[in-house]
Amino acid sequence: MNLTYRELAQISASKIVTITAPFAADGNQTKQNLIRIHANEQVGQWRDSTYGIGGGRIPFDVNTALVPAALRSIAALSRAGILEFNATEVDAAAQIWEDDTLQFFEISIPQSEAKALVASYADGVKIPSQEALLDTVDLNFYAIALDGNNNLSQVAVMHTDDCFRHFLLNTTNQAQLTAFVNSTADNVRRRFPAGLMTDVSMLVANPAFGDDAIYAENFTTSAYHGTVVWSWQLAMMARGLELQLSRCGSSNVSKPEFCAEESVYNNVRGAYNILWDSLDANKEHLSTEVWSWTFKSTDNGRDGEFKYIDLGQLPPPPGNSPTESNAVQLWSLTFLAVTRATAFR
Repeated sequence: MNLTYRELAQISASKIVTITAPFAADGNQTKQNLIRIHANEQVGQWRDSTYGIGGGRIPFDVNTALVPAALRSIAALSRAGILEFNATEVDAAAQIWEDDTLQFFEISIPQSEAKALVASYADGVKIPSQEALLDTVDLNFYAIALDGNNNLSQVAVMHTDDCFRHFLLNTTNQAQLTAFVNSTADNVRRRFPAGLMTDVSMLVANPAFGDDAIYAENFTTSAYHGTVVWSWQLAMMARGLELQLSRCGSSNVSKPEFCAEESVYNNVRGAYNILWDSLDANKEHLSTEVWSWTFKSTDNGRDGEFKYIDLGQLPPPPGNSPTESNAVQLWSLTFLAVTRATAFR
C-alpha cells in the first residue's frame, strides 16, 4: 500500500478514537459501551490463556488503563503535530475513561464473608488462610474482568493488573485515586491467600474470594495465568507504585490528596518496600518469565513457606497443554532498568 509510518499510525489511532467514542459520549458511561474481547475470540489481552481472566469478555486492564493511556498519547502526538486529531477532544475522552471505568470493576466484600471465603479456599489448597489479616476492615479490590464463565457478572479474582493504571496514568479523581492506591497497597502487603504476597514474591491472581468452585479450578499453581508469579508484572507494579509516590514530592504543585492522608501514604510506601524486599529475596528468578510455588507446611499446618518451582515442573490443568517459562523475553531484562528508589525506603 506504500503508506508511511505516520499514515499507519494515523490509521491505528483512528480506530482507537472511533471504538472508544461511544463510552465517552454524554450519558453513555455504561457497561455495554466498554471494550470487549471479540465474540469469536477466547482471549484478547496479556492473560492470553484459556482461563486467564476467567472467561471474562471485558478485561480490567484494557478498559481502566490501556484505553485512557492510548487516548492520552494520541492527544499528545496531535498537539505535537504528528497525528491529526483534536487534542482537546481526545483528552476529554481520556478523562472520562480514566474517571468512569473503575466503578464497573469495584468489589467490596464484608469482613465476615471475606474471612469465610479465604478460610474455605485455604482449606481446599492446603495452606494457612491468613484470615486474621482481614480482621479490621471490609475487603475491597477490583474484578479482573466482567461477564465471565458460569454467568459471572464480575470475575472476582484479586490481581496485579492495578499496575497498569499506576504505571500509565496520573489520575486526578481524588477520592477514586485514594481508594485505588490504598486497595492496591493492601493487596500487595497481605500474605496469600488474604492478599497477593508469598515467599516467592507477588502472585498475579488470587481466586480465594470468588464464591464459586470454578475460581479455584481455573486459577491454580499450574495454570499459566493462575496463582503464579510473572516477572514483568513485578517490575510494572514496583515502578508504578514508585511513580504514584513520586507525585507526592515537595516540588509537585498538584499533589494527589492521598499524599496528605498519612495512613494511605504510609500504606502505599509500605507496600512498595515489601514488594522490593520480596524482589531482593528472589533476585535469582527475576529474569524468568513466570514461575510457581509449592508449600512446605510447618507448625502443625498453621504456618509454612512457599517454595519456588518452575511452572513446567507442575502438571497442567485438565484440558491444557504443559506450559514452560520462556526466557527469551525482552521483559525478562526489565530489572536492568527498574531499581529500588532509595527515597522511599
